[in-house]
Amino acid sequence: MKIEISSKLPEAGMEVILCLADKKIKNQSFKLSHGDYALVHSGKKAELFLGINDDLSENELVLAIRSLFGKTKHLWQSRVLLSFSGIKPNLRIVARALFLTDYELGSHKTDIKSKSSEQTVFVKGGSSEKAQIGRALIEAQSQMWAMKLVDTPPNEKGPEAIGAEAQKLGKRCGFRVDVWDKKRIDKEGLNALSAVGRGSSRPPVFIHCRYDGNPKSKNTDLVLLGKGISFDTGGISIKPSSNLHFMKSDMAGAAAVLGTLASVTQLKLPINLSVIVPSAENNVATGALLPGEVIHSYSGKTIEVIDTDAEGRLVLADGIAWAVKHLKPEAMIDCATLTGSAVRALGNEAAALYSSNADLSDKIYQNGLETGEKVWPMPLWKDYDHYLHSDIADVSNLPSKPIAGSIAAAKFLEVFTDKHPNWAHLDMPGVAFRDNSWAKTKSATGFGVQLLTNFIFEQYG
Repeated sequence: MKIEISSKLPEAGMEVILCLADKKIKNQSFKLSHGDYALVHSGKKAELFLGINDDLSENELVLAIRSLFGKTKHLWQSRVLLSFSGIKPNLRIVARALFLTDYELGSHKTDIKSKSSEQTVFVKGGSSEKAQIGRALIEAQSQMWAMKLVDTPPNEKGPEAIGAEAQKLGKRCGFRVDVWDKKRIDKEGLNALSAVGRGSSRPPVFIHCRYDGNPKSKNTDLVLLGKGISFDTGGISIKPSSNLHFMKSDMAGAAAVLGTLASVTQLKLPINLSVIVPSAENNVATGALLPGEVIHSYSGKTIEVIDTDAEGRLVLADGIAWAVKHLKPEAMIDCATLTGSAVRALGNEAAALYSSNADLSDKIYQNGLETGEKVWPMPLWKDYDHYLHSDIADVSNLPSKPIAGSIAAAKFLEVFTDKHPNWAHLDMPGVAFRDNSWAKTKSATGFGVQLLTNFIFEQYG
């Protein structure tokens, strides 16, 4: 899909018109409900009308337009004009939705050719509109990169493969990437990460990416951390077989922060940004992490492992502690498909947000509303400290009571922030991999890329 901006639109045999739903269309005798479309032939020209509501959030608008574009693209000619009737949506959002229609979920099907379109869409405008299209393309490509990584089958994306993909992305976008192997991980004392990966034949990696967009400063403005569990069986505390195949998505946090870095780098935003991804496969084998073990984490704090299926917080604990010690960031945000409790609390509509800083929390929340990648603030009160009690170690990785699981996980991560005053945690399983209109089962959404990119754009752009 290509989008070209021109002050004088070329000749084209078809015009695609986004029109306001439930309102009579100019020069037409009909109106369309939201999500409906109509193809009208007038001589040699065809007009395709697409009905859309005008009260949608950014993400809702992207999803609605993407759905409409996706189910009508077979009607499009190779060159089409895009216009609007009774509605003035943000062109960047419309363009991003258009670009997203090229995402190929069925990449492993042998009988389906590439759906990537060679169509060219012409929109009237000037330099301002060209800039919007350029940003939309970067954001869409970054989001689709994250979606593709999450949707990739687990046999093709062990921790080392995720590290290799990060290196390819860094080379293409222009940021530095270091990938530590297990030997280096053990040497550095990232013991929790190493322990989680013990049950797999595919060793863990520690990925550190760096973009220095503000050469006037040597400080780290922001660290983004992503949980990179390439597949999660639950370990010795093994999960039920039902829906276990969806656990290929347990690295969606890693995909989100890497996709965000790709956007930020290509947009050349003036920020010094680091991304940390501790990646492991949580599997079952001789030597796997055992319930009851005590781990000496990177921070020096000891962890009693109550449940090996609470492994994401273990790898993030080492990543957070390492970032605090070596990068000394002004702000820190981690993203993780961490708990089923977050889904039970908020469904598939929002991620759970925890933060040590009210101002940071409010900015993330507001950007969630703006982009449609919604988050909801949750408590980190001291009342929950006792949920981490262990008789034998500093903390346990799972509370004894089957309640407030998402809060307990956030409180666990908080321990390893060394009381950082500007930290936030997004617990996002329900929004990162979910049912949608493009597939018959769950698939990746790329959640977090737009939210974090928009947040960084507003704070540092």
